[in-house]
Amino acid sequence: MDNFESNKKYFGRYLRYVKQIERLTERYNELNVKVSSTHGVNLDGMPKGSKGYFLDDDIVELDELDHRIKSLKNESINFRREIISALDHLDNPDCSEILEKHFIYNKPMDVIAEDIYKSERQTARLYSQTMNGYRFNKEDDTPFIN
Repeated sequence: MDNFESNKKYFGRYLRYVKQIERLTERYNELNVKVSSTHGVNLDGMPKGSKGYFLDDDIVELDELDHRIKSLKNESINFRREIISALDHLDNPDCSEILEKHFIYNKPMDVIAEDIYKSERQTARLYSQTMNGYRFNKEDDTPFIN
């Protein structure tokens, strides 16, 4: 396996957690709005044709989502620390910042380019250069040039 694929797999371990946490957090926020906007029942005497809504079900689901999010965050902490430690040892701070924003904060390259005031092409070149030029997946987490 070449450096690029090996590094992508190495960084991807944490990115999977980030994406899952984002998805669950979005669901949590939607459900939280639904629960908080629930109002009293309108008793107008008219029969209702749909299934009744029970707030208890949503509250239980909110609690479960909260537990899942906390659990995923706890599991991901070691991966995050390992990756940040490896990125802190890179020679070029721009390369560290690009990889950190991409693999830790799950930002797309065009947003990263704006954040660091570089062109998308320059950002992509630095990303590719770092991913191909270093080997991150090692025991001591210090990247080395191949």
